[in-house]
Amino acid sequence: MRPLTEAEWREMVDDPAWIEATSEQAVAHDDTCADGDRHEAVAVDALVGFDLDRHASADLTAAAERVARQRRNHEVMLVNIVSELVARGVDAPDGLSRADWLRSHDASLTAGQAKSFVAVGAALADPRWSRLRLLVATQQVTVGNAAQIVDFDARTAPVADPDDMATALADLTDQARQLRPEELSRLVRHHTEQVRPPPDEDALDRGRRDARGLWFTQPNATGMVGLRGMLDPEGAAILKSAIDPLSVPRPEKDEHGRTLQQDERTPARRRLDALLEIVQRGVASAAGVPTTDKAKVVVLIDLDTMLSDLRDSVGDDLPKPFRRTGSRGSGSGSTLSGDVLSPGAVRRMACDAEIIPVVLGGDSQPLDVGRSERLHTRAQRLAITVRDRECTWAGCTVPASWCDVHHTIHWSRGGHTSVDSGALLCRKHHTEVHDRDLEATVTDRGVTWHT
Repeated sequence: MRPLTEAEWREMVDDPAWIEATSEQAVAHDDTCADGDRHEAVAVDALVGFDLDRHASADLTAAAERVARQRRNHEVMLVNIVSELVARGVDAPDGLSRADWLRSHDASLTAGQAKSFVAVGAALADPRWSRLRLLVATQQVTVGNAAQIVDFDARTAPVADPDDMATALADLTDQARQLRPEELSRLVRHHTEQVRPPPDEDALDRGRRDARGLWFTQPNATGMVGLRGMLDPEGAAILKSAIDPLSVPRPEKDEHGRTLQQDERTPARRRLDALLEIVQRGVASAAGVPTTDKAKVVVLIDLDTMLSDLRDSVGDDLPKPFRRTGSRGSGSGSTLSGDVLSPGAVRRMACDAEIIPVVLGGDSQPLDVGRSERLHTRAQRLAITVRDRECTWAGCTVPASWCDVHHTIHWSRGGHTSVDSGALLCRKHHTEVHDRDLEATVTDRGVTWHT
C-alpha cells in the first residue's frame, strides 16, 4: 500500500465520515486514559499525531522513558532473533546480506547500526559470549556497546596474548554496563594499545595475516567511495616500498627540464594514485607477466642476529672471524619506514620481494657497503639512507626515496664520493644548499647544516 499524498491526506481529514469515526475513537481513547495507563495514552497520541498539549509534563516525561525502554526491548528482540537465525544457519532472504536485509525492513537503520545487530547476533550464538549475551538480554549492556566489544575481539584477538585478551574482554564487559558509547570507545582504544603480542612469533605472524583486511564504504552523495585497510608489518613494508617511488611529486616540465607547473596533488592523493597505477599495470599485463620489478624492501638486521642465524645454520663450521659471543641479537628486522619484521616475515619476503639487507654493527650504524666513485653508488646511497632516513635539513620530513644525495664538499672542490661526504636532501633544500653554498658536518649520528 502506497503512502497518502498531502492532498489525499487533507481530503481525508475533511471527510465528515472520517471526522465522525475519529471523534468516536477519541472519546473511547479518553475513557481509556481515565481508567487506564495515561503514559500509554501519550504514546498513542504521539504515534497518530494527536496534539499533546493536553497531557501533563510528568506524563510526557514518563511516556518518553517508556518508549525508550520499548526501543531497547526491540533491540534485544532483534539481536536474539538474528542470533537464532545464525545458529540455525539460515541466510537472509533474496540473497541479501543480513545487514542489508535488516535495512530493507527498517529504513531508519544506518549501515553501521545494521552491521552492529548482525555482528552481535552472530557473536552471541557462540557459547563463549554467554556472559555478554546475558547482559544484553537483561539490558545491562546496550547492543551498541556489545558491538564495540565484539569488534575489539575480532580485530585484536588474532595478534594478542590470550591472557591479556581475556583480561581486556572482562574489563570491557564490566565497564560496558555503565559507560556511554564514546567512553567505551576510549577504553577499547586503551586496551588495543596495551595488549601484548603472543609469545610465539610464528603464531603472531599467523594472527597478523589473519587480521589483514580491506573494506570499502558505500558511495557518498558525490559518488566517492571510502577505503579502509588493516595490514601486518610484512604487508605494510611491501605496499609502502611499492607505492613510495611512484608517489613522488611530478611537476610539469618543458623539454629543457624547466618546471612549468608544480604538482599540486596532496600527499594522500599521490599515494592513492600510485596504488591505482600499480593495480592498473598489473591488470594490463599478460597473465603471469609482471610489468614492474618486485618491490624493493630495505631490511635492517643487526650483526648479532645475522651471526646467530649463521651459527644455527652451519654450527662449528662457522669461520673463526665470525664467531662472536654474547647477544644473539633482536631476532628481527626493521624497514626504513619503521615496520618491525619477525624472522619468519624476513624469510618470506626474501621470496616475495627484492630484499636489500643492511647489516648494522654494535653501534647500530651501517657497515661499509661501497667504494668511492664520481657519483654515489647504489650501495653508498643505501648506507646514507639508512643513516639519514629523510631529508637532513632541520625539521624537514621528506622521505629518503624523494631525496637526492648531496656532496657535503663539492666534487669540483676536491670532495670525495663516500658515505661520510654524502647527505640526503629533498629537492627544495638541495637547491637552497647550492644557492647559499652551505656546508655541513657529517657524523655517524646524522648531518648538521651550517646556516
